[in-house]
Amino acid sequence: MKRASKYTLAVAGILLVAFIVVLGLSMQRLRESRRTRVVPILMYHKIGDVTNNAWWVPTGVFVRQLRALRNRGYSTVLPNDIVSHRKAGKRLPPKPVLITFDDGYRDSLVIAEPLLKKYGFRAVVYLITDTIAETPEARRQYEGVDVLTWPEIKAMQKRGTFVFGGHSHRHPNLAAMADPYADIQECYFQLRRHGIRQPFSFCYPYGQYNARAIAAVKRAGFRSAFVCEDRVALTGKAMNLLALPRVSVMGGEHEFHANRLSASATPGEIVLHVIHTGIPMEVSPRLVWSGTTADQGWLPAVGISNADYEWRWPRPANGSNAAPVRLEIWDKHRLFLMFAGKAVENIKVIP
Repeated sequence: MKRASKYTLAVAGILLVAFIVVLGLSMQRLRESRRTRVVPILMYHKIGDVTNNAWWVPTGVFVRQLRALRNRGYSTVLPNDIVSHRKAGKRLPPKPVLITFDDGYRDSLVIAEPLLKKYGFRAVVYLITDTIAETPEARRQYEGVDVLTWPEIKAMQKRGTFVFGGHSHRHPNLAAMADPYADIQECYFQLRRHGIRQPFSFCYPYGQYNARAIAAVKRAGFRSAFVCEDRVALTGKAMNLLALPRVSVMGGEHEFHANRLSASATPGEIVLHVIHTGIPMEVSPRLVWSGTTADQGWLPAVGISNADYEWRWPRPANGSNAAPVRLEIWDKHRLFLMFAGKAVENIKVIP
């Protein structure tokens, strides 16, 4: 009896320790799921050498963007990682980024895949299932551009750089439909029918959605869904997994000329005149001078199009009138450097 009692106590002790460990892990995961993290979710469409279209990112620009993400320490996550983080407290890397491609264009295979692999990133392609042909010979187009075929998609999935989700079956405006479920369900069915593993992520056509569309997406079996609200996603209790915002990566080529520097009539200001040519977009200007910290010198994001602009900065924090300064122009969300001017000596600031 004594030996049995000792055995019972030992087992009880082991179970108690295991319970405490499990409880601790559960609490840790709960805290992680409620923690606010910044996750840029990048929205691309087409990659290629088209310079006059906002939805075509030139190949060279795409390369610079991937290189910048790698050099700044970003690691890609996938939609299922976001879901697991929110629901089960799965840890995300220190600097997560999610890369998405809409519509399923063939350039994701020909151009994007080898570049993503080279720089160590993965991404997700959202497919309009009605446009995907069964063979390369029957390849279809969307908006006049070749899209992937099911054999290509299966091969890409096997290689692992890309995963795939749904972008509806026929690309309607789901928010305008009385009942969008049939189209969304058909999209999910086609993904499963063609062997897409875990096709649990969805992207609303045109970024348009409402309560009916959200309910239909959830009912069809998708666990996450993405919109086009052009802002950085934040994790935590307020995160809506079925309406995740994305950063619009604007394409086209942009040229900036900042040759004319002048002193302001307003004391303590630097005025910089900038000429922009290219696709209209929002940018974040930054004036970099010696002796400042990394976060100083930013102006609020401003919209630009083909025009001449005047941007104003306060006196440098170190008070010097002769420190070398350099203009930098970043995208709206300060993820990608678009222009870096040469250092200019002796910028005079009116005292």
